[in-house]
Amino acid sequence: ETHRRLYATDASAYRELPLAVAVPKGKQDLIALVKFASENNTSLIPRTAGTSLAGQVVGGGIVVDLSKNYSQILEVNAEEGYAWVEPGIVRDDLNKH
Repeated sequence: ETHRRLYATDASAYRELPLAVAVPKGKQDLIALVKFASENNTSLIPRTAGTSLAGQVVGGGIVVDLSKNYSQILEVNAEEGYAWVEPGIVRDDLNKH
C-alpha cells in the first residue's frame, strides 16, 4: 500500500493509485509482467530515469519502475554522436561518463 501511494503521483497535479508497483530485476520479470498484464486486461505504466510533468506515469495499471535495475550505459560512440543506454539512465550520469 505504501509503494502504491508513493507511485500515485509525479511532478504534475495528477494523482491516481496504481493497481500495483513492480520493480523488475531482469528480462524474465519484464516478460512475466507483459504476460500478466495481457492476461488480466490491465496496463503497464513504465517509470524510468525521470518523472513526468504532465501525468504520463500516473494511472490505474501496474507501475513498472525501471529506474532501479535498468540504468546502465551500454555504449557511447562520440565520433558518430550516439549512446545506447537503458531506460533508467539519468542524463547527468550519461554526461559525466
